[in-house]
Amino acid sequence: MNIKKKLIKAVLIILMLITVGFAFIFIKGFISSAVVKDENKFTGEDLGKGNKIEQKNENELLFVFAGVDSTGEKLNTRTDTLMLVLMNKDTKSIDILSIPRDTRVYVEGNLDKINAAHSYGGMDETIKTIRNFLSIDLDYYAEVSFQAVEDGVDALGGVEINVPEQIASAQGIKPGLNYFDGKQALDYCRFRKGYANADLGRVACQQDFVVQFIKNMTKIKNIIKIPGVVSKINSNMDSNIKMSTILSFAWAFRNIDDAEINTQTIPGYPDMIDGISYYIPDNEATIDIRNKILYNYLLEE
Repeated sequence: MNIKKKLIKAVLIILMLITVGFAFIFIKGFISSAVVKDENKFTGEDLGKGNKIEQKNENELLFVFAGVDSTGEKLNTRTDTLMLVLMNKDTKSIDILSIPRDTRVYVEGNLDKINAAHSYGGMDETIKTIRNFLSIDLDYYAEVSFQAVEDGVDALGGVEINVPEQIASAQGIKPGLNYFDGKQALDYCRFRKGYANADLGRVACQQDFVVQFIKNMTKIKNIIKIPGVVSKINSNMDSNIKMSTILSFAWAFRNIDDAEINTQTIPGYPDMIDGISYYIPDNEATIDIRNKILYNYLLEE
């Protein structure tokens, strides 16, 4: 079995690791060890009048992946990573749309960084902010503490990361093959300063890490370590996605091909406003991407 065919045999946990973003990883035979918590209690009405928390299509799952310092906490904790993930059983595709943490949007009626929404009201406020920003029907979330990244990498025994020249230059590390333990991997993903394109460089770094982590995770020598990795990640994870739904999508994507995972980032540019750094979204280009990927989830405006 080659790496492409093994990719989703780990599919749920990696997406809940740190980006995509991180594309989902579950292991057949160990799925039952994962228990999804839901510490952010809210109803559909909390997200929008007349709204229900439900899948719009049983063959599609849309959720926001949020990386935070600690899960389930509502006060003084900002999201460090935000990604919209759309999984489609029919097309066997996963679309990941990253939202830079400094994106300037309306949060509780005032212009602010999108990552501030979590500090005001946890995942329900984060979801409401994204719903209003993109005018989409978003109900589900997967929230993971960054401690999960450190613990997960250590449980794997470390990871080999081939650091691209541009990222190496920004972070002041050697390009090419590097061996990271959990703390080093976390520092690598969370590094902010030095990128020529600001927050976009950080997003690209995180996405690259996810792909390479998956390759490390699915090496033959590491397969037996996966239960320990899953256990470490699960203790730092929170979601309102039903376990039956998770299992259904994990099984549907068991033979996914690398080419079917598509990553994009909200288009825009960095700017300073009143001495504060923001990422200003290109509204027209953002609407184009939204309409292309999330056309089944558009709210009436």
